[in-house]
Amino acid sequence: MGMNTAIKNFQILDNAYGILGIEMMAAAQALDFREYHFGKGVTKAHEVVRRHVDFLEIDRPLYNDHNKMKELIKSCEVLTEVESAIGSLEA
Repeated sequence: MGMNTAIKNFQILDNAYGILGIEMMAAAQALDFREYHFGKGVTKAHEVVRRHVDFLEIDRPLYNDHNKMKELIKSCEVLTEVESAIGSLEA
């Protein structure tokens, strides 16, 4: 039963990466609609997301964007870039 648990945990973690990627894409899209100066961390996170996924101007399949964002979340690039801009996020 240990192997079944390991496989299930991998699927759960993979789905969590996908959900976080979708949330980050939605947040970046929302920030693009605002005319406001955001904090350093938010600005840096938005910048990193936009390096990998373009603004959704016209309707298009989002499968490739979703996969790019999932890999971006797995790589911790957003976290690394934000921490380089504002300092460590650990308490």
